[in-house]
Amino acid sequence: MLYALLVTLCCVALIAVPSVLLWRVRRQARGRSVPPGTEDIPDLLGVAFLLGDAERVVDTVITAMHADGRVTVRDGRVAVGDATAHNAVERALLKHCGAGWGDSLRTVVKELRRNPLVHAVGRSLEKLDMLLPRGLQAHWERVARAQTAGLVVGAVAGVVLLFLAAFRPMGVVLLALALAGVLARVAYGPHKSCDPYTDFGRDVVRLINTDASWSRKSVGEHPHGAAGVVAVHGRVPDKKLRAQLIEASRTRTSRRAGATSRTGRSRGSSATTSSSSSSSTSSASCGGAVLDTGGGSDTSGSGHSGHSGGHSCSSGHSCSSGSSCGGGGCS
Repeated sequence: MLYALLVTLCCVALIAVPSVLLWRVRRQARGRSVPPGTEDIPDLLGVAFLLGDAERVVDTVITAMHADGRVTVRDGRVAVGDATAHNAVERALLKHCGAGWGDSLRTVVKELRRNPLVHAVGRSLEKLDMLLPRGLQAHWERVARAQTAGLVVGAVAGVVLLFLAAFRPMGVVLLALALAGVLARVAYGPHKSCDPYTDFGRDVVRLINTDASWSRKSVGEHPHGAAGVVAVHGRVPDKKLRAQLIEASRTRTSRRAGATSRTGRSRGSSATTSSSSSSSTSSASCGGAVLDTGGGSDTSGSGHSGHSGGHSCSSGHSCSSGSSCGGGGCS
């Protein structure tokens, strides 16, 4: 009798503890419990990160600085005409400045994409409950696997005890608990998709894609101009700049040919990589940014949201204006 009681208590713990943890993680993955409003839409770089990760943030910054003449991109190289930065990521770009024409656009993009200031935008979205905290998805899946193992053990023990007349009540308890655990798994199990959004983040994404100003696809109508079109739709309107970004992406891709693939928490592939692999608009799965390689006006055109349904974002990333170096080339 004592052994049967111990087995029952152990099985209860194996089922109950992971089920409670699963519920707690699911609550965290929901984010805020209130519907988002326009005040929850973050700044431009926050929107870019939410919709296309670090790749789109970089494309957005380069497009913004190129559109107002602060940087010039010519023959795959970057030069700074006006060393004025409106946010920390722009200051990071200007730190590559030197005398005259600098390094290639490929190098500038590569350095910016791994810059901590770019990824700080993503961390600010985590604090705003729009993105799952780093590592939460993996933890969620581990808890789910532990609960599955507990359900199997508990159900087997319940069946065995059910056929032993003296311990039948314990068997009934275990089977009932196992059934409750299955229901908890269905209700609170981890996301099957590869996107890292909270429920609140998905609502913000839908809000951005339906907002009258943010969803505009014309450079002249978008409140943030060309940079806003890139941030929301992933499409660089300027055809010359777009072509050079695509060429820089081709160079990066060719140099990585034959390298071993590595998986990570990326939500999408490079915007320019997506474009260079096809003559038509293509999007990376799980929310990669997009560039359209087809014909289009320099001032308007339809883009594609990196994530299905679109995404919006919020960023607590504060940036101050200022210059970090004098005019010259940018590498």
